[in-house]
Amino acid sequence: MGNGLFLPAEFRSEVEAAFSFLLEEAGFTGPERTEHGLLFRGPGLDVDVWLFDGREPQVSTGMAAVGPDGIRGRWASLDELYVAAGCGPAQDVPGSAPTRRSAIKRVHQHATALRRLMAGLPTPGLGRLIIRCTGS
Repeated sequence: MGNGLFLPAEFRSEVEAAFSFLLEEAGFTGPERTEHGLLFRGPGLDVDVWLFDGREPQVSTGMAAVGPDGIRGRWASLDELYVAAGCGPAQDVPGSAPTRRSAIKRVHQHATALRRLMAGLPTPGLGRLIIRCTGS
């Protein structure tokens, strides 16, 4: 991907489509552009999806608990939360994305994993899981 095969606009478009369930079903807003990807804001929870285009290109998704005051708390990676919640192995949420095709595949794998995680835990439960996974 360092060779320009995958454009950030393409990545954002794929994320918007794959993670649209956050807007349609879970009451999230966004997405907002960030330096490396997109941010979805929900009631008590933020979801970040990034594309790191470096020596070892990677797609990463993470979640942060957000307090009632709007202050963003601890952050944990989707794969860590997915495993901790008993949804499946970390291999269900791979990050390595050396090609355009693999990056698109990773986006959809992350969206599927997030949907599964959120189906099993309401937002307050996810917030507690984030705290547990980050050791605080």
